[in-house]
Amino acid sequence: MYHSQINVRYAKSLFLLAREKKLVDEIRKDVEFILESLNNIPEILFLLEHPVIKISHKKAVLDDLFADKVSEYTRVFLQLVIKNKRQNHLKGMLRNYIDLYRQFKGIKTAEITTAIKLSDNERNEVIKAIEEQFKATIELKQQVNEDIIGGLIIEIDNKQLDLSVTHYLNRMKKEMYDFKIHYKK
Repeated sequence: MYHSQINVRYAKSLFLLAREKKLVDEIRKDVEFILESLNNIPEILFLLEHPVIKISHKKAVLDDLFADKVSEYTRVFLQLVIKNKRQNHLKGMLRNYIDLYRQFKGIKTAEITTAIKLSDNERNEVIKAIEEQFKATIELKQQVNEDIIGGLIIEIDNKQLDLSVTHYLNRMKKEMYDFKIHYKK
């Protein structure tokens, strides 16, 4: 879980600094880039979390990796995380920053599951409909699951709207089992 107190405090500090310096968007890009790097190159995280490797070496590696790719404030933040020996919380801190950013910008994340991949036009229509319903900007993540046969499942704000064919078939099946036929003689 990435909502530990350490993660939240560090992310909030970085976010408040970003807001003060009017760099919220730039630092969000930095944070997403670093998070993607940590996810795609597990050796970075292994190096950062290894207890035998010296802090000075960890700082040097981060400087080499991100020196010309992220802002000065983001680099200083990374150095602070390493200095305070909180690198095992780094991914959680970065995810928390993204959550704070979304909250600040009024962005909601929606996940849609369909039986086939939506075209760009269909995707835009779904985003538009959800944005109108929730009065917010929507970041849409799409999954394909052929088991739903057709239709779609939308998840947003811990709510789910299941409009899949499988859902309706299961509901009809249940109703048929529950239906009792009374025969008159």
